[in-house]
Amino acid sequence: MKKWMLTAALTLLTFTGIMAAAPEGWYTDYQEAKKVAAEKQLPMYLLFTGSDWCPWCVKLHDEVLTQPAFQDYTKDKLVLVYLDFPKKAQLDQAGVMQNRILSQVYKIEGFPTVVITNANGDVLGQLGASSLDDHLRDLKKVVEK
Repeated sequence: MKKWMLTAALTLLTFTGIMAAAPEGWYTDYQEAKKVAAEKQLPMYLLFTGSDWCPWCVKLHDEVLTQPAFQDYTKDKLVLVYLDFPKKAQLDQAGVMQNRILSQVYKIEGFPTVVITNANGDVLGQLGASSLDDHLRDLKKVVEK
C-alpha cells in the first residue's frame, strides 16, 4: 500500500514539471531516474542534501561528489538522484513535495544522507558524510554485493 501511494503521489508530481539546480549528470526527478535505472538495470544513489545551509552537505559535495574518483566510479554503475532541501534557493512546489515525500518514505533524519536503492526503490544501503576514500569504500560494499 505504501509503495502504491508513493508511486501515485510522485506520478502526479511528474506532470507538474520538477525544476531544481543539481550538479551535472544528476537527476532531480525521481520517477525519471527510476525509469533510467530500470532501463539500464542500475541501482540509484539518492542524495538527500541541504545544499545551501548544511556544512556537512557542502563538505560532501566539495570533497566527494565533485572528485574524479567518485565521478569515475559512479558514471556507469549508478543513477545519481539529487534531492535538495535548500533554505536560500527555491525549488518549485513539485520538487519540494517530491523531496518531502521521499524523505518520509526513506525515513531521512538528517543531512546529508545517501540511500542506495535498486531500480524499484528498495533500499540496498545507506551512507552519510565521510571522506572520499571512506565513501567510495562503503559505496562499493553496497553496490558490489
